[in-house]
Amino acid sequence: MTQSELAAKISSSQPRIAKAENGDASVSIELLIRAMLATGATPQDIGQVIAGVG
Repeated sequence: MTQSELAAKISSSQPRIAKAENGDASVSIELLIRAMLATGATPQDIGQVIAGVG
């Protein structure tokens, strides 16, 4: 999936996705979570990453 495709899928912009990919601190956690869900992560996957499990 391209940055533009992901941006369209989560109602964001390609430059914001590029910033997220580059670890820009201005990117919100909400945008990151929406992007992860849009690319196939489950809420459980995200929770495990946050908790440092698995």
